[in-house]
Amino acid sequence: MSPIRLIAMTACLMAGSTPVSEAQVFWIGGYGPGIYASRLQANGSMDKPQLVAEQPNPSFFALHPTLDVLYVVTETGRNDAKQSAALAAYRFDRKAYDQGQSPALERLSLEKVNGDVPCHVAIDREGQWAVVSNYTSGSVSLFPIRADGVLQPESHTVQHQGTGPNAARQKEPHAHCAAFDPTNRFVLVADLGIDRVMIYQIDSNTKKLVPGPQAYLEMPPGSGPRHIAFHPSGAFFFVINELAMTMSAATWNSETGQAEIVNTESTIPEGKAVPGGSTAEVLVHPSGRFVYGSNRGPNTIALFTIDPKTGRIRRIENFDTLGKIPRNFRIAPQGTFLIAENQESDSIYSFRIDTGTGFLKPTGFSISTPKPACIKFMER
Repeated sequence: MSPIRLIAMTACLMAGSTPVSEAQVFWIGGYGPGIYASRLQANGSMDKPQLVAEQPNPSFFALHPTLDVLYVVTETGRNDAKQSAALAAYRFDRKAYDQGQSPALERLSLEKVNGDVPCHVAIDREGQWAVVSNYTSGSVSLFPIRADGVLQPESHTVQHQGTGPNAARQKEPHAHCAAFDPTNRFVLVADLGIDRVMIYQIDSNTKKLVPGPQAYLEMPPGSGPRHIAFHPSGAFFFVINELAMTMSAATWNSETGQAEIVNTESTIPEGKAVPGGSTAEVLVHPSGRFVYGSNRGPNTIALFTIDPKTGRIRRIENFDTLGKIPRNFRIAPQGTFLIAENQESDSIYSFRIDTGTGFLKPTGFSISTPKPACIKFMER
């Protein structure tokens, strides 16, 4: 390390802050006026959020794998008077962010979504396709992406069919999340309304989503699968079930596109159910040893251990998110911090992760934005 670099780092540490280049930039979305930028410091503190783009209901983000482009859904209806359902692409200035600035995002493109209330976007591992899940219409939309990261018009929409046993929430399909498998050959879509994880492949010639060899994985009746997270090994994936407040572990064969449930466990302790409670996000720790899920109502993050041989999960603890309705949370790239958003208390808290046990410890730091619902770190 150069003497100048050493002096700079020492000065920052004495001042109780992180060198600008080492602070971790993240964006915040939700149901406020737009997209905010902040930074996670080495001590777990977070910078005051700065509004960097105005957009209605930017409720979920995805990053291009190689370009400095952020993709954002507009969670509205097709006939919304203010902004119809859409998918936006924004370019960000990585150099400026690395230097401690928070410049406005530059919108590259905005494409209409042929669906209602798009709530999730996933980008494939080569940056060629965007898949949007439309909650209210129960459909999935496919968008080609140009080499420069600009979105092209929607090329295909798949309308799901079916119902589930929950009369209040499963009268029709509700696509909620898409996840590309580690080989980039398959894309899995969780549909809360029909208790299925649909399995697709992308036909690059026709620019359409087509069913995989196994068209879907049947989930427990009334479970309401919401979000999906793959294990780093690619051998397993995990589904958090919103309605039943459970998490399911499943095996995954990337060669054949076959999936099978291993086990399903509650995300809350026995006897601790909260009327109207539900789950939201699921994330696997970078180590592959733990998987976390958020509980709305109990307002906790559930911690599960993962059997490395079978993928079987076991809940071992729940941690208070210090607010109301934790919609989304993110694990910092190094795996040492977890940031939890509380949508109904307009708060975001940071927690230090014990990488040996997976346990969460509050850092004592928080920030505030209106109705936060999504976080995305600027990965390097």
